[in-house]
Amino acid sequence: MNEQQETEPADPRPTRRTVLKAIGIGGGAVLLAGTGVVGVRSVRNGVWDVGEGDPWALWRGWQDVPGTAALAAAGVLAANPHNPQPWSWAVGDGVVDLHDDPTRAMPLGDPDGRERVVGYGCAVQNVVQAARARGLDAQVQAWPDPADPTHVARIALTPGPAPDEDAQRLADAIATRHSNRGPYRADPVDAATLAALAGGEDLGASVVWVTDPAARATLGALYVEATEAIVADEPMSVEAFSWFRDDRAQVERYRDGLTLDCQGLSPFMLAAAKILPAQSRAAGDAFWVKSTREVHTATAAAYGVVAVPDVRAARDRLAGGRLLQRVHLAAEAAGLGLQHMNQIGERIDRDRALGASDRFADRWSQVLGLPAGQALVSFRVGHPVRAANPSPRRALEAVGV
Repeated sequence: MNEQQETEPADPRPTRRTVLKAIGIGGGAVLLAGTGVVGVRSVRNGVWDVGEGDPWALWRGWQDVPGTAALAAAGVLAANPHNPQPWSWAVGDGVVDLHDDPTRAMPLGDPDGRERVVGYGCAVQNVVQAARARGLDAQVQAWPDPADPTHVARIALTPGPAPDEDAQRLADAIATRHSNRGPYRADPVDAATLAALAGGEDLGASVVWVTDPAARATLGALYVEATEAIVADEPMSVEAFSWFRDDRAQVERYRDGLTLDCQGLSPFMLAAAKILPAQSRAAGDAFWVKSTREVHTATAAAYGVVAVPDVRAARDRLAGGRLLQRVHLAAEAAGLGLQHMNQIGERIDRDRALGASDRFADRWSQVLGLPAGQALVSFRVGHPVRAANPSPRRALEAVGV
């Protein structure tokens, strides 16, 4: 067995491979097809130009946006669960304001807005990091107007010190930070590297690392069980699937949500997924469960959980989101892959909203050594087998800039 076979698990889409073989499209045909149905679908679904075009333009050009608007552009590129981009922005003389966009919500998967506010925190931190790299001091005021709960944050900018090496590398990572859902290599991430990811400043939150093999296995099994519970909850599954953009036309139209490009597939399997007809919701759910079991949890070098005093407090959520984004930027700068994995928290929130029994909080708390009411969001890290692709982002004019 060669090194590639040892370190890279097979992509969990046997149905795609089976269909390819059944219709006689081998790897060479996929690469060479330029006419007929396969060629047309290849062009329409962006098989040959992953990450190219307007939906991904900000990843390449946010730093070229004039003036203070560039900082809002950095905010647009922040992590946000399920990528609904639930924000609007306003920029003025020395100020960037972040507002809630109430039309972009997931009331079943995120019934009390926990993940939504975490995404706001991620966006705020991107603005702060971008400002620091430009020699600006950024002071964050959360919910500055008591009469307007949709005004999430005001970031005041004043002249600050010249950026140090840490500030510059984190700002540089804004353009390349993506959630990596592909396989990670077997080699571990050492404790010092993990500790450094969350270092640098006190944001009012911390990271609990899960590195012990037995604890990782227990937590991995909980992630799989929570994923199975989500897909078995039909209304929740339908809502999540409504944010999946299966083809290039949907990506161009909406410029949000999750896409085939971002599922961590190998180049060949990604091309196959785009060429063949779109999968059903049931097939997509099955793929997610299989990926969680055979790729995400099977190859995680460590799990991280952002801990806050109270996961139900809005300001703690915002602070935790800021730390989450900093960790992700630092992981990118260190050459590590990071994938947000919030299935357990989502299931806890959903069961609470339904008035159902809580199947996960006690077991999650036991693994973490932390009350479930302090475990805000979680993720896995490791050395990625391949680079992640960018997710689509709405144009600045669409978000108020």
